Amino acid sequence: MADMFTDLLIYIGIGVITFAIGMVLGYQLLVMHYTKRFLVVAKECSDADSVVPLVDELARES
Repeated sequence: MADMFTDLLIYIGIGVITFAIGMVLGYQLLVMHYTKRFLVVAKECSDADSVVPLVDELARES
């Protein structure tokens, strides 16, 4: 019985660690993606000398 409880704790620990790693990696990937999108939209706004590309991006994202 003690071995089964120990195994259960190990599996729960592995699950928690896997979940935490997934959350951190997902967050980092989203930050990288939206930072890149922001730079592209900022360049478009600079080239067009208006905020229309920003408004279009906001409409596309919502």
